[in-house]
Amino acid sequence: MYNFVDTDLIEINDNLELEIRQIPNTNHKILIIDNFLKNPEYLREIAFKQTFEKTPFHKSNNPGWVASPNLKFSQILKTAEYLVENYYDIKQKEEFISQFQFNLFQGGMPCKYSSILPHTDPAFFAFQIYLNLPEECLGGTNFYKNIECDIDHNVEYFDSDFKRTEKYWKLNNYLNEKEKNNFNTILDSKQIDPNEWENIYNVEMKYNRFVLYFSCIFHTVYIEKEWYQDPKRIGLVGFLK
Repeated sequence: MYNFVDTDLIEINDNLELEIRQIPNTNHKILIIDNFLKNPEYLREIAFKQTFEKTPFHKSNNPGWVASPNLKFSQILKTAEYLVENYYDIKQKEEFISQFQFNLFQGGMPCKYSSILPHTDPAFFAFQIYLNLPEECLGGTNFYKNIECDIDHNVEYFDSDFKRTEKYWKLNNYLNEKEKNNFNTILDSKQIDPNEWENIYNVEMKYNRFVLYFSCIFHTVYIEKEWYQDPKRIGLVGFLK
């Protein structure tokens, strides 16, 4: 059976209300738009049609399932690019390279410890749309500061000078040590050691909420082991590279 979807049917709501949140004691801001799509149910329908590879999580760097369809959500992308240009004051000489994926999570799944730690993405910006229904929503997205290295971001993707700093090498050594001394655990944000990672901000999960942020800020899904057994946590994630 063929599976056809029309991403042009995904429409952005009119008269959007943008909320700008500043992470306390940082220069980082997060852009949030609630009731983002006119028809989020259609994006959910597309998400549930995806094929998610059954990965042995103890061998993966991702504590969930990922589907990376070759789909272009043009209206979502245009909105993200507009927000970046107008609220982050970034003028690109060339167009961003975009990438979309659907993420699926289930609390308590076995995984590597390093996969649940706060991370950064190899992109300039990341954004996501939460797709669980209102009665299903728990947790959200957490942002962190590494206490030992006294840093809440890693800009090596777009700032080569950062690699010459002491903080970068301290952070790099810390992450390499964690990878080397990896062990099996379960997907549960409570497993993240609060003596090593300070949770500096949380964006609450809400159906049809759009969230955009610098992908260099340490972040991770906030989920507990009992959550999202059925249905699982699902969302669309995008990157601007």
